[in-house]
Amino acid sequence: MGTDQKTVRVYTKPNCQACEATKRWLTNRHIPFEVDDITTEANLAAAKALGHQQAPVVVVSNGTPGDEVSWSGLNPFELEKHLGKAAA
Repeated sequence: MGTDQKTVRVYTKPNCQACEATKRWLTNRHIPFEVDDITTEANLAAAKALGHQQAPVVVVSNGTPGDEVSWSGLNPFELEKHLGKAAA
């Protein structure tokens, strides 16, 4: 095993179909992730600081400070691009 351990954080909000679909995509591929409720002030500020205004906001990190990639909305292309190999 290498050190290619990615961490995934998903900022979500209640009754968000795209949020649920993103979490389902990750769960179906056995990719661990953390969920933060974007309706709390601190989590909303964190998501906005990344430049996003739409839920879900997905943040993927390889563990090195500054290496994070993020996007908003349900985006299977980005999920596959950054996490597809994690499911193998």
